[in-house]
Amino acid sequence: MLDNLRKYAAAYAVAMGGVLLTCLSSWNVRDELQTSHLKEFQWAASDRIESVRAVVGQGLDALREIRGLFYAAQGIDETEFSVFADSILQRRPYIESLLWAPMLTAPGQVPPEGAPGKSRAAIGSELPPPVPVALVASRAALGPAKGVDLNAISEVATLFERARASGEIAVSGRMALTGRDRESLSVIYAVLPVYAPGKARGVAAGAPPPHVEPLGFVLGIYRIDELVHLAISLLEPRGVEVLVSDDSAGSEAKFLHFYASRLEPRSAATAAGLLPDQDKDQPRMVATIRVGDRRWSITCVATHTFRSAEAFTQAHWSVLVGGILFTALLSFYLVRSRREMDSRIRLAQTIYEREELLRQLAETVDVVFWATNAEATRLEYIGPAFRQIAGEEVSLDSSAPSLLLDVFEPDDRRVLRQAIAQLQTDGGRFTVVLPVSRGEHDLLWLRVCGFPVREAAAQLTRIVGFCEDITEHKLAEDALRDSEAKLRTLFNHSPDLIFTVDAQANILLTNRPLPYPVGGAGDKRSELILPPDVRAAYLEKLWQVFASGRIEHYQYTSSDGTWWEIRMVPIASAKAVMAAMVVITDITENRKLQWQAIRSARLASLGVLSAGIAHEISNPNHAITANAALLTRIWHDALPILGEYQQEQGDFLLAGLSFAQARETISRGMGDIAENARRIQKIIANLKHLGKQDRGHMDELADIGKILDAAVTLLDARIRKHTDSLTLDLPDALPVVRGNVQQLEQVFINVIVNALESLPERSRSVKISARLDSAGGRIVVRVKDQGQGISEDVMAQIGEPFFTTKAETGGTGLGLSISSSIVEKHGGVLRFESNRKFGTTVSIDLPISTEE
Repeated sequence: MLDNLRKYAAAYAVAMGGVLLTCLSSWNVRDELQTSHLKEFQWAASDRIESVRAVVGQGLDALREIRGLFYAAQGIDETEFSVFADSILQRRPYIESLLWAPMLTAPGQVPPEGAPGKSRAAIGSELPPPVPVALVASRAALGPAKGVDLNAISEVATLFERARASGEIAVSGRMALTGRDRESLSVIYAVLPVYAPGKARGVAAGAPPPHVEPLGFVLGIYRIDELVHLAISLLEPRGVEVLVSDDSAGSEAKFLHFYASRLEPRSAATAAGLLPDQDKDQPRMVATIRVGDRRWSITCVATHTFRSAEAFTQAHWSVLVGGILFTALLSFYLVRSRREMDSRIRLAQTIYEREELLRQLAETVDVVFWATNAEATRLEYIGPAFRQIAGEEVSLDSSAPSLLLDVFEPDDRRVLRQAIAQLQTDGGRFTVVLPVSRGEHDLLWLRVCGFPVREAAAQLTRIVGFCEDITEHKLAEDALRDSEAKLRTLFNHSPDLIFTVDAQANILLTNRPLPYPVGGAGDKRSELILPPDVRAAYLEKLWQVFASGRIEHYQYTSSDGTWWEIRMVPIASAKAVMAAMVVITDITENRKLQWQAIRSARLASLGVLSAGIAHEISNPNHAITANAALLTRIWHDALPILGEYQQEQGDFLLAGLSFAQARETISRGMGDIAENARRIQKIIANLKHLGKQDRGHMDELADIGKILDAAVTLLDARIRKHTDSLTLDLPDALPVVRGNVQQLEQVFINVIVNALESLPERSRSVKISARLDSAGGRIVVRVKDQGQGISEDVMAQIGEPFFTTKAETGGTGLGLSISSSIVEKHGGVLRFESNRKFGTTVSIDLPISTEE
């Protein structure tokens, strides 16, 4: 326990320090976000207050513009007033009406425009003079009509008195006005007195001339809601609500308008004109502005959706979680590094032991291992077994290449030098067989092999090889030549039945008497040798040999359970097939061995897939299935509670969606999780199908499209590992092929895996397609990759058993050999076309089944 603490002390220190720093950083981020949130709100509230102040000022300036028109024109008619006022109404949509009301000196008398009015002393004891509406510009005939005496309206009369007293604009409190659809509109009235042109200077100075009555009044009716909405709609929505109050009014008439944020449009002021309850504890800002001779109070409140650094309000949790995760990963890395260090120590010990084992092996076996530098000017190593060839007195400490060359005769020495020079030029291996003379009657035959050793940059760094005594093999080879004649004789006693036939299937020549009579006297029909249920298929294959000139195979099982293979080889001249050689072979034992080889290859393929599938599918799928079921139950249990909350509190948002949308989306998402879990289970089921015992039956009807689709599904993890682009191009329907489904599936998996492993980078692609040939009798499956291609020397040995270019990664060299054998048994052909620039195309040509 104490040793483990010392070993992992750094990891423990990093973990504790990381957690502490993460907590401090999270607290600091949270505090900074709260401060930034408040500052952002103050800026947004100031923008709204200034916008309302500006729009109100522009609205009141409309009255001054009309007063300026009177001063400039020295009297205007109804048309001029209408044109000028309509342009103002178009620019300021919150103004409902603009009116000109002259002040009469006597009831029923309208003074000429520009005439001075009575003095206050002259009319002080009389009734207020009438102020009828003379000119009107209105959006929808709202407000007082033309001819109405405004002094008869108490609220307006009060405004006139205040305007006459101050000489400037007087504004009313909130008043009701019946709208176009009979609804009550909240408006304010603003009145500006207009004096005679000679008195304009005193008015502009802010104080009217004493004892001078105005010529009349310019009056404007403003919709409060339109004014506030226009002012704030010019700004970007930020989640700020605005309450406008009239501080100059009584406590019951202070409320003017409440502007609900566009991010929370359902919010509304209380019946008393106060802010909503949900805004009670929210940040707010209050400012007072002048509106004519009144003061308005503007209160801005941040809603719960106030858009400040909203996307980062949970950033402190992200910092906390991220910091803890990073600390955990760093601690895991330190622990892992320590374990890898221990593994390297053990690996170094293993390498030392294996080097010692290799040294003992080189000193014990009869094969002589040797190595030279790339220029073949220095002998770097030669095995102790060389003394058995050169004699016990030879010294192995010399580094001169002559130590190895001098045991051969001069001509043989020249051959070996040429082979080494050819290796240095071409980079290929060499094998030469040379004699070594040991006395007058003693002659050894050595097989000398050399191999290039290259670095990552493909530069030749060393030449290694071995010398093997093949004297016995050479003598056996000579004896083999001597026995060739004997073997020709033994051929006639082959256990296989070999005969040739003509185009009518008549036997021309046989290597031994037929096993049983084929018919009457002189009847040489070859099909009679076979069981009755095989004859039709045999004749069909034989006719295909004569028609196409290709080798055909056919296998069948006899009543005693033995397996037989019929191999039909065309004997052709330059123009046509003259005859066919038929070989009937007992393949029972071979069949059993082949089943075992195919099974081993399939298990090897499954082994390659299982490593990724076990981690990527099995464990995550169990967790997904279990958690999906639990989450579904939790959601169904929570639905009634959420529904009751919706009925009580109204609709609400979940992840930006309404409750109804969230309920549908989450229910559909739960179903998708379960469906995808079942899909994963299907992939595992396909893998189990691949591992089933193959009985070798060749009478199944195979759908090539379905087999290719299943193979791609099984290889999904490997495909995603090697490439971003794999295309499966299949027609809507393909004819079936008679054969073995599992064996064909194995062929396609081997070919696709080879194509994927040939890709040097993920951007390269693999395309799989299946089509009928031009004659319509065969299906051609092509697997085309954009890999590195196949070199000529590899292409020459690609179908040989146990030949592999992937020995270091576990390749056995049986995949393509077995695949080629399977394709041949299905009557097909496996072809390879390769180019270093454009990759490799593998074509699998299979005959379609003619049976319904």
